[in-house]
Amino acid sequence: MATLRKWFPALLALTVLGLFVTWYALTEPVTTIHRVAPDSAVQRDPFHAAQAWLNQREQPTRRILSAAALFPLPDVDTTLVFDKQRGLMTRDQVDTLINWVMDGGDLIVAARPLPESRDEGTATDEQWRDNDPLLYPLGITVWEIEDDDEFQVLEEDPLIALLAMMPVFAGDPLQYCMESDNEDLRATCESLFCDAPEQPETLELHSDDDMLPRHIQLYSDHVLWHDSWDEEDDIEPHREWHTEVIAYADNEHGSQLIQLSLGEGQITVLTDLSLWDNEHLLYFDHAWLLAWLAGDDGVWFVRSVAMPPLLQWLWQRAPELILALLVLLALWLWLRIPRQGPLQPVADDSHHDYLQHLHASGYFQWRTEQQDNLLTALRQQASARLRGYHNNDEKALTLAARDLNCPAGELHSALNDTPQTRDQLIHQVRLLQALRSNT
Repeated sequence: MATLRKWFPALLALTVLGLFVTWYALTEPVTTIHRVAPDSAVQRDPFHAAQAWLNQREQPTRRILSAAALFPLPDVDTTLVFDKQRGLMTRDQVDTLINWVMDGGDLIVAARPLPESRDEGTATDEQWRDNDPLLYPLGITVWEIEDDDEFQVLEEDPLIALLAMMPVFAGDPLQYCMESDNEDLRATCESLFCDAPEQPETLELHSDDDMLPRHIQLYSDHVLWHDSWDEEDDIEPHREWHTEVIAYADNEHGSQLIQLSLGEGQITVLTDLSLWDNEHLLYFDHAWLLAWLAGDDGVWFVRSVAMPPLLQWLWQRAPELILALLVLLALWLWLRIPRQGPLQPVADDSHHDYLQHLHASGYFQWRTEQQDNLLTALRQQASARLRGYHNNDEKALTLAARDLNCPAGELHSALNDTPQTRDQLIHQVRLLQALRSNT
């Protein structure tokens, strides 16, 4: 027994160790991923991932949503990224941006195609300029790809169209489709159910810099054209500013990225900015392209240069004026709002008789139509005396009225009705006092 007690801790430890080794040998760690909805701030900002990545590189970023926040423009060590939904820019704003680039600024712009109501072949110079007053003077125009095989947004999901063609008795459409004797149908089903969605053809970047081949992908069915390429066909260029193409990215359909030199700065034009949104930043050389264009500068993502609300514009332009108006409004309210006067000090020698206080209190209740409050205590005492006549209320009221030598109706009114005149109040008080005092 002593030996068992001596070796029991060691046997217990070996047992626990054996169970742990067995559990470790028979199991393996499994990593699971739980998808959760992104934060609302991420959903509202398509370039949230790009801004977070740039901040990790110690490049400050901002999101600009109005012209008031954009102008005056920052220093030339900041790269501006303009979305195509930037609104129509005024002539002064365009000239300010162009001069800022010529001083050494870097500008990235998403080109804006003509609306569907305009025909590219018959559009006038004025219509091109009104559509995009920033890029047209630089010689940039946007043209729709004529090749139908290029990436297009399908109006109808082909999978839904295929399922609509299935017979009603098919039961499980997927099983019917994959087990069909029709080889063409099986091949179509395998392609729709198993193949990845069709993606646009990638673009290869061409630049004077000696670097590795770089590829990007833009979800656009338009291409860019610079009017300097028309000079080969002896066509007069329409650009108002002297720009030169120093880099471009294209595929067999044309260029969807063009980089222009203008003075000391550069302007990069793309058909779409989706390559830098939260879903596509990590693909191909998209992140590298953003770093290549921005360098070590801070980056401002400009969503709109439209006119902000009037109050916001006034506060950003003239905060001193707003504060002065608020002070004047406060002073006017201070003068107009009625205020209580100074408290009257209580005289030490002003002593009043207690009966006067009772009279003043009663008069106040009578003046404020609280007559019933004056009679509440007296009515309770009279009602208690009335219950001593009989258990039945009507008989008790009749007996009490007979003793008081008054009609039963008057006694009932004194117990329940609100007096409307001083004489009626005095009469009710007399009846109630007589009933209370009757033994």
